[in-house]
Amino acid sequence: RLQDLFLVFFQGLAAFNMFRHKGRDTKWLRIGESSMRQLQLWAGHSSWNFDNKFFLLEAESHFSKGEYDRAEMKYLSAIKSSRTHRFLHEEGLSLELLSSFYEACEREDDQRNHLSRAIQCYKEWGALGLLNDSRFAGLV
Repeated sequence: RLQDLFLVFFQGLAAFNMFRHKGRDTKWLRIGESSMRQLQLWAGHSSWNFDNKFFLLEAESHFSKGEYDRAEMKYLSAIKSSRTHRFLHEEGLSLELLSSFYEACEREDDQRNHLSRAIQCYKEWGALGLLNDSRFAGLV
């Protein structure tokens, strides 16, 4: 079912975020990695629909483990795959998460550039309500 796909995908993203921001409890890492394995299976059946999501979970996994070079490469792969397969909203999400990664790495210029690109994707997709979120204040 389609809703299962999104549940697994967003559960993985949330789990990696929880791992990084809530005490590095390994249960969150295990949940994220489980989601990543499921997306990898689905990507084997339809790379068009699932590669970008799998790459994004891989990026978040590497970021969570402190593997920054690998993380950056996977974020860029997720962005490219999203763009190639015309998933504008997921390109925006990938850019936004790469922006957060750059912020954590204290790469301010890269952070601002990628957040601006994420905002542009969200605008083109029509997610105007999302752009009212406080994290985009002063940028829209």
